[in-house]
Amino acid sequence: MTTGSHSFGIGIPENWTEYDLHGDTLAERRAEMLRHAPQKETRDAINGAFRSARRIMDGARRRGAVYAAGTTTMYEDGLLMAGLMVFSLTPPAGADFSAKGLAREFSAAGGRRREGTSRTLTTHELPWVGPVGRMSGIEETEIAEGVSSKLVVTHTFVPVPGGGRVLVITCFSPNIPLAEPLYDLFDAITSTFCFGDGEPETVGTAT
Repeated sequence: MTTGSHSFGIGIPENWTEYDLHGDTLAERRAEMLRHAPQKETRDAINGAFRSARRIMDGARRRGAVYAAGTTTMYEDGLLMAGLMVFSLTPPAGADFSAKGLAREFSAAGGRRREGTSRTLTTHELPWVGPVGRMSGIEETEIAEGVSSKLVVTHTFVPVPGGGRVLVITCFSPNIPLAEPLYDLFDAITSTFCFGDGEPETVGTAT
């Protein structure tokens, strides 16, 4: 292991998909779902969800995202959409890169959050890492210029060994009524995160 590049891993649920940050995987998944959705209302819901997801991916990629995964599943009572992204951030000279400092501005798209956000900062213990900062709550995020969306979010701020960089593990979903079970799911996923060899699933490099 070197201070210049650290591999990391995270375990995602079996029904989640790793996404190409350029959106190719999302396009394939959208087409697959539309083939099985004859009703216009359902098709409109799918198209709207995937437009939002693509905007989030585009913004995240520009702001340092190195990994993305998620699920888009149609159930009898509606569409469930949830995702995870890992951002690798290097602080500019003199910037506040503490968990508290990052939490003031960081959003699910990797940029500045909007007003209308209600989140709580706590300290959390990751089994393979140790104590980290975590911000959870309902966030209004600008997913494109002039377009905002409310999301259930959990941001976990993980210092990269050797100093100088921070990984932000961001879990999110637009399914606000499912906030409590989603927090539990996001916690279970994030708790598998670790650096180095022997991780549950290698997903990227903290560069």
